[in-house]
Amino acid sequence: LSSDILGQPMPSGKIDYALQILKLTYVDTVNEKQLTDEAIRAMIKQLDPHSVYIPVEEMREMNEPLVGKFDGIGVQFNIHNDTIMVTQPIPGGPSEKLGVRAGDRIVKIDGEVVAGIKITNNDVFKRLRGPKGTKVTVSIFRRNVPELIEYTITRDQIPLFSMDAAYLVTPTIGYIKISRFADSTPEEFRAGWEKLK
Repeated sequence: LSSDILGQPMPSGKIDYALQILKLTYVDTVNEKQLTDEAIRAMIKQLDPHSVYIPVEEMREMNEPLVGKFDGIGVQFNIHNDTIMVTQPIPGGPSEKLGVRAGDRIVKIDGEVVAGIKITNNDVFKRLRGPKGTKVTVSIFRRNVPELIEYTITRDQIPLFSMDAAYLVTPTIGYIKISRFADSTPEEFRAGWEKLK
C-alpha cells in the first residue's frame, strides 16, 4: 500500500490508515472486524507463546474459570502456532489423573484433526467442555515420543483453586503458592495467611 494513495502522508496509526485504504480502494467489501482481529493476532504472535488476543465474544468463556466451576477435561491451554498447547493440567482434574502434561499438544479431538485449522479458544471450549460424566478422546503429540498418545477423558467438575499450598518452611518462614488468579484468590490467600499465623 502506498503511503500517498489518499494524497496525504502516512500517519502514525499505520494499521488504522491501512484499514481505511482497504475500505476505500479494495475491489470487494472488507470485513473490518475480521481484518482488525487478524492484525492484532499477528502482532501478538511475535511476542511469546503466553500472550494471546481474545475477542470480546470469547471473553465470557475465558472468564468462566475465574468466576466459578465448570465441567470439562481440566487443562489450561494456549493456542500456539495454530496448535492447542497444554500449559498446565489443573491439579485434581481428570487430565492430570490420566497423565496429561504441560507442553503436550492436542492435535486431534475425537479423531478430528484440530491442528493447523486456525482453531479458536471458543472452538476448543466447545469441544473439550461438556456435561460431567461424558467422554472425549484426545490425541496428543509429546516431545521425544514418536507416536501420538491417545487419552479417553471422562469430563468432570473442575476444581478451581488458586492456592496450591500454605505451610511453614521454618518456625518463622511461611510459604504460600498461588498457581492462578481468580475471584477467589484474595479469600484463599487470607485463609492461608491466617492458618500460618
